[in-house]
Amino acid sequence: MAARLGVRLVLGFHHPVVLQHSSDIIISRLTSAVYLRRLFNSNNESNDLKLTVNRENESLLDNLNILGVDVTKARKRQPGVLRRLSTNEQGLAKFLESKGASGSDIASIISRYPRSITRSIENVDERWQLWRDIFKTDEEILSIVTRSPESFFRTSDNEKLKQNIAFLISLGLNNTYLYRLLATAPRTFTNSVELNKQMVALLQNICIENGGKNPEQFTKTILSKNVYILSRSTKRVKKNINFLGSSLKLSDSELLALIEGPGARLLDVSNEYIATNFDILKQKLISLGYQQADFRKLIYTIHLF
Repeated sequence: MAARLGVRLVLGFHHPVVLQHSSDIIISRLTSAVYLRRLFNSNNESNDLKLTVNRENESLLDNLNILGVDVTKARKRQPGVLRRLSTNEQGLAKFLESKGASGSDIASIISRYPRSITRSIENVDERWQLWRDIFKTDEEILSIVTRSPESFFRTSDNEKLKQNIAFLISLGLNNTYLYRLLATAPRTFTNSVELNKQMVALLQNICIENGGKNPEQFTKTILSKNVYILSRSTKRVKKNINFLGSSLKLSDSELLALIEGPGARLLDVSNEYIATNFDILKQKLISLGYQQADFRKLIYTIHLF
């Protein structure tokens, strides 16, 4: 029991020409100003930017105030959104309302993630339907969007979402896992599918290199036990696995058993966190009367992780 208590311990233009007469100077300055204005305007005609010159869109601010949005909070979080000439706050509000969102829900979503109003209704609806293929009701999706707007609106790349869903299903992961993943670690679906494939390849290679016979099942088991791992870097995960193996002096088979079992949930945390808390736990156990030689056996045997 004491050992388990120990576990709890465990982000001005230069003008080369000098003009002789004041009239020439005035004409030159006016010409330069017109040129600069035209240059600036031409560079900002792109539909992707849709920004004014260092000014917030007053019409947008009025709309946001009508919706009850905390403009101060929105300005702190994503100030560039408030300078856009084209936004979709009214369309988004109607869409969310049709899914059961209250006025306060809508205001909170936009306040905390202003970029949500830059998404087209077509894009939002398509993304909603993709989520709806995994969740049973609109209420479940709305609950996640209300709790974490970024999880839904962080990207408009629905193709990436489709690819990641298809890839994860190809690994044998079912809708229950996808549900948990979207609900708790939605960033996984904003990764490129190649990044997720790299993590899967890393886990499978670790299994093979340490004598494992079923790398596909090994990987599936780890992913099922740790939904955050796909949102971390392969460098972090590999370093954590190496640390566990070397610190506990585990054999290949013991290492695989640990990280496929209770150690799986440690693989996504920072390397510094594991090292620091590992040392704290070690010192705590020693203070409770355990010998240095008992430490490895104790941790591995009773699964303090």
